[in-house]
Amino acid sequence: MAHYLIEFRFQGKAKSEIKRLIWEVDRKCRIGNARRKRPVPHITLVAPFQTRNERKLISDFYDVCSKSPLMKFSIKGFNTFETNKVMYLDINPSENLDNFRWKLSTRLQPYCKLQPIDYERKYYFHSTVAMKLTPQKFNQVKSYIHRKEKPNFKHIVVRATLMKGGKILREYDFIQRKMFNRRLAKSKQVYTTTINLLKNYFEGSYNPDEKMKKEKSFAGFLKKIFGIGKSIR
Repeated sequence: MAHYLIEFRFQGKAKSEIKRLIWEVDRKCRIGNARRKRPVPHITLVAPFQTRNERKLISDFYDVCSKSPLMKFSIKGFNTFETNKVMYLDINPSENLDNFRWKLSTRLQPYCKLQPIDYERKYYFHSTVAMKLTPQKFNQVKSYIHRKEKPNFKHIVVRATLMKGGKILREYDFIQRKMFNRRLAKSKQVYTTTINLLKNYFEGSYNPDEKMKKEKSFAGFLKKIFGIGKSIR
């Protein structure tokens, strides 16, 4: 049975800074994890899970994403999972992001085998800096990280990524309000369009949520007139 994962991947300056932090901690504390596996700064939204119904998974992923308003979060410093020996960036999600993660989990629960944490409403949003540490390395990382200035910045959830076997299966773009396959998700041209629209959003000349409302209204109109029950792709 295939393994899936849903995550948010950092972009731009935040991606560069977090990746640099991961490499720095890995090098200074001589962990070696980053050298073995190229780090991809991210926030897990639904932990690794299994299902036999990929078609429904893709459909539900699109449906939840397309009906979710733009989401934001902030990074409020460093924290640890003492039991698992994990150092991470502490994420403070907006209400929209918190609700989005729970809507994904509840939609998938009936036909997916999720991790225990994804059956719970309370969730600790985080972005891992170092993991799989021995007690000695864990204490070393804590000592090193606490001497550093705490990161403090805000971010918009530009895309949500559905992974299969470690590769992108689908990616939903909340700025363009479109879902992409792996090829388009990795396209620099498509991403440039997203960044340009994001700039327009910050300037106040574009609102992706307005586009979502119009599409939802149109889909509702079709459903009412023609009895169409599925979301427009």
